[in-house]
Amino acid sequence: MKKFLLLIPFFHFTSCIMNCAFSQNPLVKMWDKRFGGNDDDFLYSIQQTSDGGFILGGRSSSGISGDKTQAMWGSCDYWIVKTDSLGNKQWDKNFGGTAVDWLTSIKQTRDGGYILGGYSVSGIGGDKSQGSWGGTDFWIIKTDSLGNKQWDKDFGGIDADNLYSIQQTKDGGFIFGGYSWSGISGDKTQPNQGSWDYWIVKTDSLGNKQWDKDFGGSIDDWFTTIQQTSDNGYIFGGHSQSGISGDKTQPTWGLYDYWIVKTDSLGNKQWDKDFGGDDLDELFSIQQTDDDGFILGGFSRSGISGDKSQPTWGGLYDTDYWIIKTDSLGNKQWDKDYGGIYTEDDFQTISQVQQGGYLLAGTSYSPASGYKTEPNLGLEQMWVLNVDSVGNVLWDKTIFTSGHDEWGMAIQTSDDCYLMANHTSAGVAGYKTHDAWNGTLDYWIIKFCDTTLLPIVALTVSNQICPGTCIDYINLSVYANSYQWNFPGANPDTSTAINPTTICYPSPGSYDVQLIATNANGSDTLLLTNYITVYPTPPAQSITQIGDTLFAIAGTGIYQWYFNGNIINGATDYFYVATSSGDYNVIATDSNGCEVEAVINNVVAEIQFAVGSSQLAVFPNPVKDKFTIHDSQFTSGTAVEISIYNVLGERVLNQESRTKIQEEIIDVSMLENGLYYLEVTSGEKIYRSKFVKL
Repeated sequence: MKKFLLLIPFFHFTSCIMNCAFSQNPLVKMWDKRFGGNDDDFLYSIQQTSDGGFILGGRSSSGISGDKTQAMWGSCDYWIVKTDSLGNKQWDKNFGGTAVDWLTSIKQTRDGGYILGGYSVSGIGGDKSQGSWGGTDFWIIKTDSLGNKQWDKDFGGIDADNLYSIQQTKDGGFIFGGYSWSGISGDKTQPNQGSWDYWIVKTDSLGNKQWDKDFGGSIDDWFTTIQQTSDNGYIFGGHSQSGISGDKTQPTWGLYDYWIVKTDSLGNKQWDKDFGGDDLDELFSIQQTDDDGFILGGFSRSGISGDKSQPTWGGLYDTDYWIIKTDSLGNKQWDKDYGGIYTEDDFQTISQVQQGGYLLAGTSYSPASGYKTEPNLGLEQMWVLNVDSVGNVLWDKTIFTSGHDEWGMAIQTSDDCYLMANHTSAGVAGYKTHDAWNGTLDYWIIKFCDTTLLPIVALTVSNQICPGTCIDYINLSVYANSYQWNFPGANPDTSTAINPTTICYPSPGSYDVQLIATNANGSDTLLLTNYITVYPTPPAQSITQIGDTLFAIAGTGIYQWYFNGNIINGATDYFYVATSSGDYNVIATDSNGCEVEAVINNVVAEIQFAVGSSQLAVFPNPVKDKFTIHDSQFTSGTAVEISIYNVLGERVLNQESRTKIQEEIIDVSMLENGLYYLEVTSGEKIYRSKFVKL
């Protein structure tokens, strides 16, 4: 609970009414979801996943109850929840040791799994495979795409080490950081500069430590955020009380200042910067921007002083959001202060959005005042702002509940909407449509879209298919909330689903596709004429048996034979010599990739084969003008007939029957380049092989 003064700076509020020109909030709620158990559950990290859903992570004191499907290991465990794109829970996982484990950061990895980071007091037990060095340690967990643990690692010194931010690096490893009280001990190879220092650790893809670095001044330095930069180095920061000392090259302006550090890829410091005013300034989020500069976000109690060019909106003990934009070397380009007449705190996230501006999120106690255009419903509410590339407010949004909400976060989603998240014990009121589990704190997420924009319709699908194929459409439209699909010639021929599945096209031809996307402001229509091509049906296939040899209809293109339902490796000619009795089938694939199948059952194979394609040697192969065959495998004293067929099964060369040959040179110079089949008949036996004409 925060204390605030009932002091309204009327002149300041009036000035904003006259001079603050930003638009009315354009957001409309799409849905909200609550996740929790019968005790407190604190949400600290969110990210959209590659499938359009969301991963949520924090700490939980709940047992099996509500949305929580796994029991606790200790008094407080990591808890992650995976949802689909509509916020529906797909699965949840609990990870912990026998004591306290506090998750602070979660990111999806490039293999579709997840990396979890936080800090732990637990020794070996539960999901924790390594003991603690002392106090709290960094604890990271790697899972697969379904949240199943693959490995875990503990990193620490003999004192307290608390991890606050983790990210996968471009080399597949991981970078993570927090603040540390430990000296040289355990995994920590450098001493503290003061009391609390920044500590970062780099590992390989399996969590094995590659290096660690300590950064600090002579007093307290509290780490909160880290990100890999475009040059493969790292930018990280937090807030510092230290003056010029240790790794800190600039003095503080007030009680605490923003302090950021830039390193190379091996963690060697390149530069550091201090930003502050004459009071309290705490940094919680940093991101590299498209111009290779940096955007910093946190909260400030300072007035105009030091690096701060604007006053706070509230009273003597009230804080505002404060953001700073720097160039690539950390030099300040501009700064902005945003607030109402009371306290804005719990600032958590700042990120660059697709339009080039920035999205800010935290919490606020303020009524409609200053930059805050909406009053709170409960005591403390999540407050989100969207500002342009130079910090001018485009809109702000208060997320109404009946409760006291903490830890406000916001991200832009892949469909240009916005997901907000916090933990709250609020009941059904405002934007919240679900009661808290057992009246305790739960994870809560809510999605808004900007519906002042007309829909933009787009889609993708595999649009060249074989007859009878069923396909799934992927909707790439934005700003829409309803859809009408039309598929003439398909079954079904209409759909209102976001992403229609199993749309089947039974007949060859060309077909149109139409998608109409709609929201409250209008609709957009996309008509793709003759967009779907259904290839012609391949010619019917059949199998003929002559002796032990099975013949498909030649000329289809690619063949694959099967025996009793199992693939016969290497059996890719239009004929096959049956070596065992049983059921055979062949799948012939045409030049479009379309398949047709023929089946012959109850084949009886003799011991003496009528065909021995592997016995018929052709040399050279490939051949340019002539090749030679020898008589060693032919039946003695019998007539021999030599024929050559093209891939369409047409005979293109034939030599009449004559007595047994010693050696035969075949002239194929008149043939076109391509694949051919050679057939030699000797008595009751037929010998086949294939060759390539160059």
